[in-house]
Amino acid sequence: MKKESLFAFVATIAVMLAVSSCEKDVTEIVISDDKQIDELMEEQSLTSFLTILDISGLRSTVHAYGNYALFAPTNEAVDMYLQQVNKASVTALTHEEAANIVKYHLWNISDKKDSLTTKDFVDGRMSYPNFAGTYLTTKQEGEDIRINRQAYIESPRDIKASNGYLHIIDQVLTPPDTLTESLTARVRALPETFSLFKEAFERSGLADLLATNKKGDWKTLFIQDNEAFATEGINTLNDLVTVLRANTPAIEDEDSLLRNFIGYHAVPRLVYVADLLAASSLETLVKNQVITFTREFAATETRILLNELKLGQTTEAGIPLDRSSVYTDWTCSNGVIHKLNGNIQIKIRSAYRIYWDIAEQPEIMALRNFRKPGCAADYNPGDLSEITWEYKSGTPVAQQQIHYYCGTVPQTISAFDEKFQYIYGDYLRLNLDLGAIRWMEMVTPVLIGSEAGTTYKVWICYRRELECYVKTSFKQAGYDDQILPYIFDMSLYAPNDIYNQPEVAELDGWKMYNAKKYNSVVISKLLGTIKVYTTGRHILRLEPTTNRRVGQLGNIDMIQFIPIDEEQLWPRVDVKGNWVGPELKACEIWPLEECPVDTTNIE
Repeated sequence: MKKESLFAFVATIAVMLAVSSCEKDVTEIVISDDKQIDELMEEQSLTSFLTILDISGLRSTVHAYGNYALFAPTNEAVDMYLQQVNKASVTALTHEEAANIVKYHLWNISDKKDSLTTKDFVDGRMSYPNFAGTYLTTKQEGEDIRINRQAYIESPRDIKASNGYLHIIDQVLTPPDTLTESLTARVRALPETFSLFKEAFERSGLADLLATNKKGDWKTLFIQDNEAFATEGINTLNDLVTVLRANTPAIEDEDSLLRNFIGYHAVPRLVYVADLLAASSLETLVKNQVITFTREFAATETRILLNELKLGQTTEAGIPLDRSSVYTDWTCSNGVIHKLNGNIQIKIRSAYRIYWDIAEQPEIMALRNFRKPGCAADYNPGDLSEITWEYKSGTPVAQQQIHYYCGTVPQTISAFDEKFQYIYGDYLRLNLDLGAIRWMEMVTPVLIGSEAGTTYKVWICYRRELECYVKTSFKQAGYDDQILPYIFDMSLYAPNDIYNQPEVAELDGWKMYNAKKYNSVVISKLLGTIKVYTTGRHILRLEPTTNRRVGQLGNIDMIQFIPIDEEQLWPRVDVKGNWVGPELKACEIWPLEECPVDTTNIE
């Protein structure tokens, strides 16, 4: 039997098995991968789009070695498109017109181990841009998969070629129209349920900017409907202006307030939901003003929250992105739109202290038994969205990873171990060493900044164990990195005067952070000071300077950012996460114990 006949036989059997074993109407097939994409198009009788490929001069691309994905419209789909653009036939297309069509339907998958198949699609943008440099979106609608809100993938799906995959679609894909589908045009076409946002948009003076179509000049716009305003008692434009004026009292002019309001909803880059899932903060069109992003893992999807703030021991709720809305991941000719289920706006805030438990990473908090005794998990580079690191090649696996552990928060004084006073009982364990993890970068919580720079002291809270010197740097977009002055040795014991003379110890960069009892291995060390110019989430980098004991790991519990003009020694934190002031006796701090009787006032 000839090779072609053999492969044809295998493909036929595959189709028969798929039809007999599936209840769905959709048939998944795999065709011999000794054929190129254009040859499979011939087999599928996609003659009209093959002609467009020939006119474009790009047929040689899909007939060459590589890793491509082509979404090819049916002949009927091409006929409908030609009618829409007033072309008598395919051959009436110019070389440039044909090339533009093909580039919008063709992908080059740069990772040769990856592919663009339907099983990899998620609701949102594709993982790669097409030849036109544009990201298209996919959405599962029952058994159907819709591409860019324009076309459905037909059966057979995921047709494998030797140089990629062929997908058949029922419509020709077209880019958004620059006049009727720009950001501004989309906003103006919104229904009356968005009337207040539309009114503010027109008053902002940003309509022309957000209507501009310039190659590479993308914008992302967050919109909100009247209901989102009403939840904050805002029902008219005057109501909105009153609230804006209260939050930014330095600005009195109404048009400036509204310009800042809409500008704060716009990001000068292209950001889809897939990008927001990895973002910590994004600059807006308003100078030095950012939107911050956090994630909550739910049973069915990951929630994206904008501007969630932890203010001391309280949390200011974030505004959810409406991922299910038709107005989210809404591609425009010059950007993308997302809908919010709430109101975001600029607020001028005073700096406040941040006690950051670094185990509170999105993926760790999503663990089913997070902060339950015995919970443990190991993470490799790329597993945590807000911590990145690099290790030396050849490092043993345990020293490559970051480990999460949770012990037991003691419920009685008899169960209390003063050497393990971790907040909430959990911590991250890792090996910072030039022979192991060579650097680690962490996305910080929201830090309040100012144009002149808000100064914070940065304290690291850890258990003395790892023998290693570590230096620290602070990074914020648009500014030079700040190298913190103190290199600290994680193997040093805390000095006794931390407890006896805390003010003296503070001068040397030491303090107690745990509230219950002093122990020399539970330490907080000053890393230095930083200046924060933009309110948002930034990067803190830890980097070892020595290669000493590769097999040894150390535990980090918390990092504190405290405004420089605030008290640094208090409050401390007990093992349940409560902030504790100096007025409490040790016996009144968790775990509670019987306090000795005060006999000083007994006659």
